[in-house]
Amino acid sequence: MFEDDLPDAARHATAANVLQCLTMLAEEAVNLNLPRTLLALRKAIRACQAEQARPLPAMRPRRHLVLH
Repeated sequence: MFEDDLPDAARHATAANVLQCLTMLAEEAVNLNLPRTLLALRKAIRACQAEQARPLPAMRPRRHLVLH
C-alpha cells in the first residue's frame, strides 16, 4: 500500500510533474490529431489544476490502531 504522507514540498513537486506530463501528452495528442484523447487530457489537466489550487487541510495527528 502506498503511503501518501509526503512532505508538502514533495507533494507539490509530484503534482507539478504530473501536470507537466499531462501537458506533454496533450501536445502529442494535438500532433497526432487525437481529438478525444486531447479532450480527456484537458479535463484531467483542469482537474489537477483545481486540486492543486485547493488549500491543504490542517494536518491532524494520526491515530494508530492497536489490534490485540
